Amino acid sequence: MKIGIIADIHGNAEALLAVLRELENIEPIFCLGDIVGYGADPVFCIDKMREMDCWCLKGNHEGGLTGELELHDFNDYARQALLWTREQLNEQDYNFLQKLPKRVDIAPDILGVHGSPRHPLWEYILDDDTAEEIFHRFDFKIYFIGHSHVPGYFTYHRDDKVVHYYDATEGAELILDDDHSYIINAGSVGQPRDGNPQACFIIFDTEKGAISIRRISYPVNQAQEKIIKANLPQFLAERLALGI
Repeated sequence: MKIGIIADIHGNAEALLAVLRELENIEPIFCLGDIVGYGADPVFCIDKMREMDCWCLKGNHEGGLTGELELHDFNDYARQALLWTREQLNEQDYNFLQKLPKRVDIAPDILGVHGSPRHPLWEYILDDDTAEEIFHRFDFKIYFIGHSHVPGYFTYHRDDKVVHYYDATEGAELILDDDHSYIINAGSVGQPRDGNPQACFIIFDTEKGAISIRRISYPVNQAQEKIIKANLPQFLAERLALGI
């Protein structure tokens, strides 16, 4: 079976549609949170997830909208975008976001979360020390995460207790090893921050134990024009072309 894994759509309809075309014949698809925030098409992206009956998790931006997180904890750009997004959503949208779970079992011993298993909505796993703490505290084969918008993966040798990190800015191909556990970041569909503006997604072949982190171009200019037209901060449009 092949599984699609996406994260951090952030209201970017153009990026989402490009990724979904690549995942057209793949089911199920899991979204690891932050459907909304920053981008100008939150309603479209929510509707698309509902239409596809996609397995969706709650991210910190959903948490900000539903009141589980305080808006003053977000940076100014994120806060402005969330206040704008709040005005676009109807009661059905809010109910959908409110009911999203914070963790999902993708397959036996394979889990998904937005931030980290310790703090699903907010914690970033960015360095070896944090990853090592997670590997020591939780027993799993793979944790798929999002949140940082930077694709890559940590490996942990179960005998030697050694952690390594591998960048996936240009994509990556990984064959799972029985001796290792993994934390794999799916990057971002709608707002990459690794210097590569291409949308990011994962295809996981469970039978072959193969994970493919992929990048795909999309019409960035169209997403930018919508952000500017919505009177959202101009930086949110500019950063899409830079991948920052």
